[in-house]
Amino acid sequence: MKDKIFVIGADIGTTSTKVMVFDEEGSPVAEGRSSYPLLRPQAGWVEQKAEWWWQAFQTATKRALKQGNINKNKIVTIGITHQRITTVPVDETIKPIRNAILWNDTRCSRQNEWAREKIGAKKIYSRTGNFPSIWTVYKAMWLKENEPEIYRKTYKFLLVQDYIIYKLTGRLVTTSSSAIQTGCLDVTSPTRWAEDILGLFNIPASLWVDEIFPGGEVVGKISKEASGLTGLPQGLTVVTTAGDQPCGTLGAGVNQPGMLAINGGTSCSLEAYVKELKLDSDLNYFIEISPTGDYLLEDSIWSGGSALMSWFRDNFTGLEVENTQEERKDIWDKLYNLATQVPAGNEGLMLIPYYSGAASPYWDLKARGVIFGFLLHHGKSHLVRAILEGLAFESRRKKEFMEKGSKVPITKVRMYGGSAKSSIWNQIFADILGVEVDILRTPETTALGAAICAAVGGQVYSNFEEAVKKMVEVDRTFLPNFERREIYDNLYSQVYSRLYDRVQDLIHTASKIIEEHKK
Repeated sequence: MKDKIFVIGADIGTTSTKVMVFDEEGSPVAEGRSSYPLLRPQAGWVEQKAEWWWQAFQTATKRALKQGNINKNKIVTIGITHQRITTVPVDETIKPIRNAILWNDTRCSRQNEWAREKIGAKKIYSRTGNFPSIWTVYKAMWLKENEPEIYRKTYKFLLVQDYIIYKLTGRLVTTSSSAIQTGCLDVTSPTRWAEDILGLFNIPASLWVDEIFPGGEVVGKISKEASGLTGLPQGLTVVTTAGDQPCGTLGAGVNQPGMLAINGGTSCSLEAYVKELKLDSDLNYFIEISPTGDYLLEDSIWSGGSALMSWFRDNFTGLEVENTQEERKDIWDKLYNLATQVPAGNEGLMLIPYYSGAASPYWDLKARGVIFGFLLHHGKSHLVRAILEGLAFESRRKKEFMEKGSKVPITKVRMYGGSAKSSIWNQIFADILGVEVDILRTPETTALGAAICAAVGGQVYSNFEEAVKKMVEVDRTFLPNFERREIYDNLYSQVYSRLYDRVQDLIHTASKIIEEHKK
């Protein structure tokens, strides 16, 4: 430990902040965490106080440094990744003037509909790489229409990373890889805002951070005040990274065409690496920017493995949780492994995971989850397997869209996030996707991706390719079982890929009836 140098990767997530210290080989040597709540003032609304992120960052950093007993003089630099899309409006003193509106907040559906009808999804997509959805700019449009006094006082709309970097360094900057999911960055020249689109939205470009950097760039140093609050050395360099999923993709070693990263976290994000920008006119994925400067084709299942398994745990378990606590076993191992009690195909029970709306091919914030094919003998094991198979079926659909648009077949998947710790999760994905699935030595690839950016910016390594080669290592590979794949192929092509089309209009009608009844 005395001869090693260290880099820090911090992840300001949806429900907690984790700060991890890595050595130059990508091995974690210390970790600190601190959590915060979600505020849900209305159905579909999700908020937080930006101050909570900063307080949690201070706590998590102190815990990490204390836990590792690390010589602070050996820490080279720090990179900070974050929950994407989430925004907080601030005044000219960079003080938040309302709660932050989170990425999974769906209050902006009316602004989405307006943009599609008045401007057109393809026009917006061609300039920003994103079509109307949950992106930051639509939340800003909602704020302008519904909280005009707050909007009038807004100096800038900050992303999470922007806010934390400012608190650490006093400098107001953002990154291409973070700003792309505002929905108003110029995708063809990603160090500037798409002012033509913002003009059509009637949202001034001046409300967004002026300086936009690529990943892996030094943008400031830890101030004396921030050092006292966090325990980090004064003068430590702060390096730009990206949003959580591009960082997770980098930390999973996905840096070559034909590779796909899947995050089994709160949202199930899929990112395929490409060298060239190709804007698919079918709008079946959106464009992300890797910290390396290359592009990622991305799509999401907004209710992912962690979200749906938490839903299952909170609503359908009791005795299992009690027994696990008594036996001191990992509750998640026990719950995921319920799926092993049921054969492939789940005896006909199928789940469509649109619990927070749907991304491709519907882009429908009013979409809802579907559970199809219940019989009286179906129980908790079937529900768990339905969740895992449903997420894998939906991931296969998105994988096929990406292959069609990029003309590059995907031959390898790197899995990261909480669900990647489950062997049954990884095997089901290998069987349904039909390709090998790798898991990494370091499962916390989001923080590792931020640390890789820090290592490049701090000149521990000369470039991203070298850093990935030195800091990322595959731990285990899951190969598809082609006997199980036959039933999955048939269920996918003949049932799953057709099912939601049959019920979408009914779901919209039911939602409309409920809304009218509330009035």
